[in-house]
Amino acid sequence: MTEPLPSEPLKAFLNTIRAGEVRTGRVISVEDREVLVELDGFPGPGKAVGCIPHGDLTRKATGHPSEAVSIGQQLTFEVIGVDWQQERVWASASACEDPTLRAFLLGLRRGATHQGQVQSVHNFGVFVNLDGEPDQCTGFIRIPELSWRWIDHPTDAVTAGQRVVGEIIDIDTRRGQVQLSLKALQEDPLLPFADQAGLVTTGRVTKLIPFGAFVRIADGVDGLVHNTEFRDEPVEHPGQIVSEGDEITVRIVEVDLVRRRLTLSARNLPRNGKRSI
Repeated sequence: MTEPLPSEPLKAFLNTIRAGEVRTGRVISVEDREVLVELDGFPGPGKAVGCIPHGDLTRKATGHPSEAVSIGQQLTFEVIGVDWQQERVWASASACEDPTLRAFLLGLRRGATHQGQVQSVHNFGVFVNLDGEPDQCTGFIRIPELSWRWIDHPTDAVTAGQRVVGEIIDIDTRRGQVQLSLKALQEDPLLPFADQAGLVTTGRVTKLIPFGAFVRIADGVDGLVHNTEFRDEPVEHPGQIVSEGDEITVRIVEVDLVRRRLTLSARNLPRNGKRSI
């Protein structure tokens, strides 16, 4: 019987490893952008190697991996995945840096609702202190997940100190963050118009773009009137026909719930007078 190739035991060992599980190992190399560890539990021959990128070493700010770890140090880390081409494991030590925080995150599940208090509001999103979390702000709401309505700034939807309830849409143990959606618990305002193709209604022009105008026919429901849908004659720019703030009559042409697009037409319909924004 032929002796197994050196890589065969390693492949068998790597085949037992699953993303998300916790492993341990000893640091064997500290590079500029990553740290290599020798995984515990591999009988050999050779070594089973794990790679921890600099950004996954710790949640603390560090200029170089050597500020966080040293050769010979024993680490606990979460498996990100297995690189079969290089026969190594990608891992995150930051995911296991705080056992209390990790336990809290693992106790949550996607799709569940969770309450919290808005800690701070920024132009890129909202940070939320979740009920039951350790001494760290873990909740975050991206701007598109705040509301179905168009908002100019997150403060149009929430304010610091406000209590909120959101649906958990992602749990990131590596960053120690839980992404929430307030929108997921709100009724989609486009749904009532799903079967209303052909309906004639009125709306307010909210924005002009080179090829058309957006018209709001209900709170949170904006549709596009293309330049070709204003009149039979060519229209080079919607500003030739309407201005922002005008109230006009439109016909619903198409409602696409998947792409969240509402197509409108103002052709052969009466125009109403202007109204102030």
